[in-house]
Amino acid sequence: MADNTAGQTRTTSVDRAIPGVAIGKIVLDATTIVAGNDLYINCGFTPRYVRVQNSSGVAIEWYAGMTENSAFKAAADGARTLSGSAGIKTDPRGFRISQNATLAAVTASSTVYFFAQS
Repeated sequence: MADNTAGQTRTTSVDRAIPGVAIGKIVLDATTIVAGNDLYINCGFTPRYVRVQNSSGVAIEWYAGMTENSAFKAAADGARTLSGSAGIKTDPRGFRISQNATLAAVTASSTVYFFAQS
């Protein structure tokens, strides 16, 4: 498993007015998304809450206490599910978003918006 760095334009900010908050977006081009890879966000802290929304309408959320690499998913049609095998993984400097095709949070030619809080 590797971190995806191809075909991205990043607009990321760590809000200094509110310590422990990171908000940003990543614009992905048509580069093929490798399902086994992750999209890494370095926000400078270990998040306790992460919300990711992509431009196709899929949203995922992860809360502290949940299993690593899991997420609650809201599909574009509003259906909500718990993904126990693909989602958000945290580390001391940020988090990774699974590029799993079923999760569909990271897709080619889309924009990924994120909010993370420590």
